[in-house]
Amino acid sequence: MRVLIVEDDDDLATQIADYLRGEHFAVDIARDGAEGLEMGQQDPYDAVILDPGLPTMDGFSVLRRWRDGGLDMPVIVLTGSRKEVADMKEGVRAGATNYLTKPVDLELLLDWLRGVVNSAGPSVKKPVLEHAGLRIDTQSLRVWMNDSPVKVTPTEYKILHYLLVHSDRPVPAEELVNHNFDGDSIKTANEVPVFISRLRDKLGRKTIETVFGYGYRLVGDGSAGGDG
Repeated sequence: MRVLIVEDDDDLATQIADYLRGEHFAVDIARDGAEGLEMGQQDPYDAVILDPGLPTMDGFSVLRRWRDGGLDMPVIVLTGSRKEVADMKEGVRAGATNYLTKPVDLELLLDWLRGVVNSAGPSVKKPVLEHAGLRIDTQSLRVWMNDSPVKVTPTEYKILHYLLVHSDRPVPAEELVNHNFDGDSIKTANEVPVFISRLRDKLGRKTIETVFGYGYRLVGDGSAGGDG
């Protein structure tokens, strides 16, 4: 499952992200409203954790923009107890799915995340992504190639998932690092080719092409060019 956290409190955002990553979630963080709006529009997320009180653009304005644009991913709003009722009313109007009061109970947040995704209505996109013979289940974090299961590490999964989501263009190594790892699994772009090579070994040498000068692109049909 891929989750976006939109929270300007660095300590809280990091605490939630670390906990969810420990539960095998793929997590991105946006620290202001404008960044969160853009990330939510550009990438498909299974769920969003959203703070209403954000710099540059408040969280409810971000949520309205997403809903007006047809984005229907579940959104859990973090709210302070003093403004709980007012926040809930505004959030319902903006399109919130659920609420959690600060200080955040991480176990409850995990239960709610799983709950809102698993109980989502028919309008919510299925958690399985497909590209040619490749299939990724974003909830179970499982991968198949031509209907055969492929065992991947968490780092390999994150790279593969990002390449699939952005399969319409080459993805630079620096972008893979910045959007997926926060300096944990991979610290520099120089480490990315090692993981690309391992994925090629598992999926097929021509599944991921190198577009020299631009980055890596998932092909999936055996017609790839560069293999470096």
